[in-house]
Order: sequence, then C-alpha cells, then structure tokens
Amino acid sequence: MLATVKRTAAYMRFKEWNKSVRRRMRLSRYLGTQYRCPICGTGLKAFLPVWRSYWIHYQQYEYFRSPFAMETFNFGAFACPCCDSYDRERLTALYLDRELPKMRNGGRRRLVEFSPAHALHRTVERYPFVEYRSADLSRPDVDDRFDITNCPYADNSVDVFLCSHVLEHIPDDRKAMRELHRILAADGFGVVLVPLFPDTDETHEDPKIVTIEERWKYFAGGDHVRQYGKRDFVDRLTAAGFRVDQLGVDFFGKDTFRRHGVAENSVLYVLRKSA
Repeated sequence: MLATVKRTAAYMRFKEWNKSVRRRMRLSRYLGTQYRCPICGTGLKAFLPVWRSYWIHYQQYEYFRSPFAMETFNFGAFACPCCDSYDRERLTALYLDRELPKMRNGGRRRLVEFSPAHALHRTVERYPFVEYRSADLSRPDVDDRFDITNCPYADNSVDVFLCSHVLEHIPDDRKAMRELHRILAADGFGVVLVPLFPDTDETHEDPKIVTIEERWKYFAGGDHVRQYGKRDFVDRLTAAGFRVDQLGVDFFGKDTFRRHGVAENSVLYVLRKSA
C-alpha cells in the first residue's frame, strides 16, 4: 500500500514541499555574497556538498573510477541550499539565460525537459514565450509519459530539449539520440549531459553486467547500463545528425564558474542539427 502511494504525483509533490520547508529552515546559515545560484538568484556563502549517501555507495560498491576525475561534477559545491539545484543544472541555466532571450521574437517556443530536475523549470519560467513540457517514462509528476526512444512529438516540433543524465539509463541510446534529432526544430538546440570521464575515449558497455552491485562498480549507478567515454559519446551524437559544441570554462569564464558553483572541468554539450 505504502509503495503504491509513494508512486503517486500527490506524494511526490508532498515530498518536494517537505524538502523545501527543511531547506528554508536551514537556509540562513548559508546566505552570503560570495556565490550566487543562477536559478533562484540567492546569494550564498557556500553551496552544499554532494550527499553523504554518494560516498557510502562509493565505498560499498568499490567504484571502478574515482569520482574526483568525473567531468561536470562539483562534489564540494553540489547543491544550492535554497532551490536544491545541482551544479550541472546551474551550468545549464547559465546557458539558457544566454540563449532563450535570443528566441523572444520567434513566436511561441516549446522546451521539453526529459527526466526533469526539480529546480531548472524556474529558469524557463522567466521566459513567458516558452512553453515548458516535462517528460519521463515512469514518473507520475510529468506532463508527458513515454519512452524516449519513441517520442510522440512531431518532426521538428521542439525548439529546445534538455536531456541530462538520461541516456546512460537507455539500452538503445543511439535510437534515443536519433529521436532527439527528429523532434528538434531546424533552428533549435538541445543540451545533453551524461556522467563521463574526460580522460576516457571509449564507452564501456557489457550486457553481462546486470546486477545492481556490478553496475554501481563499473557504471557508477545501479540502473546505469554503460559508462560513456568522451570521444565515443560525441561520436554517437554526431552519427545521429547533430553538430556538437562543447562549452566549458573558456566559453563561460572562470569567474562565472566559480561564482555559480560549477567545477572548472565542466562541459556543456549543446546540440544543433547539422547543415
């Protein structure tokens, strides 16, 4: 009975409300001027580190790679104590605040966020000409429920898509990439992020790795089906028809990364349709 209740949209809304109340109660100890969250705009003296449970899993399952070498992962300044946005979401928000204003004169625009973060929609809400849609296969609190390898959206009907830490869960990720390419408008863009290590070129996939313990060890997640290599990740997106721009500290600036709690080795993968 309890498990059924926990899968309802009402329970998930209550859970998020409860978390937000607890965040507000402890927020005063983090307020300051040294840092700023680009999503909620709160001035901070510190961001929150990654959850303690992450390090418990790291020790329990003996990760094959050190998380300290992972790209776009600021484990010391992971979450905003006000809105709970993660560092990768703050990085995405910085880009959206650059690009969405450029689309203002193009009429109504559609943005789809796959497996939506709880905070990032707040950035989109600042742009009333953008229609926000959330999508997921199983979550009850989204607008559209479907398999990303079989999107119900028409060709060229999505102006912006956000797909962060989704593809490492998808057995046929190449098909999902082709679907993302199909639905993207010719003048639109997408943002895709996955866990990867910049010093590794090849993706590690093995259909014999099926247990939660093995997947945690080799893929850094009990429901992950691969560990992407950087070169192969870009090659797969290119094969799906995308032009891939890798935007890092040289694009955003060191001070922007520091002030918003983004690690210097962070990279945002922005996709546009190839000519």
